[in-house]
Amino acid sequence: MKDAHGYQLTGCNSEAQALLDQALAQFRCLHAESLATTEATLQASPELVMGHVLHAWLYLLGTEAAALPVARTSYEHALELPHNDREARHLQALRQLLDGRWHAAGRVLEDLSIDYPHDMLALQAGQQIDFFTGDARMLRDRIARVLPDWSLQLPGYHALLGLYAFGLEECGDYRLADRYGREAIALQPADAWAQHAVAHVLEMQGRREEGIA
Repeated sequence: MKDAHGYQLTGCNSEAQALLDQALAQFRCLHAESLATTEATLQASPELVMGHVLHAWLYLLGTEAAALPVARTSYEHALELPHNDREARHLQALRQLLDGRWHAAGRVLEDLSIDYPHDMLALQAGQQIDFFTGDARMLRDRIARVLPDWSLQLPGYHALLGLYAFGLEECGDYRLADRYGREAIALQPADAWAQHAVAHVLEMQGRREEGIA
């Protein structure tokens, strides 16, 4: 069985597939409900590798020390299950992050995105790692590299534009950041990361009244 982008999902059934797609869509908008939906996904199929992977990422990217044991348990569950190449690379990145090797985790996700450019979870997790490590160039270029592989017809395109907008803003390209961020919001008004990117632009340019509005 495959996900919404055509990538193979190990240990999946139709109910779990629908729930995983929902959880990923929620995470793209940074909705708190993504965690509960992910846990429902794993109830529907405890053998779903990407369900455990997403669960681990949700906890790890929160950067709370108390979340580490939960993320490690999810990682270990997934590691024991059969998994394909894409899933194995997510697990490798999780392993690096669990061990505190942030830059190494980011590089694993960078390579993953080159071979699987529609894996939005890898792109989101990668940009979060770039953010935490202060790598402004990679905040932009990690996303810029896969832009030619995407189109409006693909699920989650708004999130790609929102990620790109944030990377552009962090590199000081406020004009393009504003453009891509607003395009993302037009496609998905609930895209909190795109909203965040545009808010940064308005702040950096001193456009106070627009920011308040």
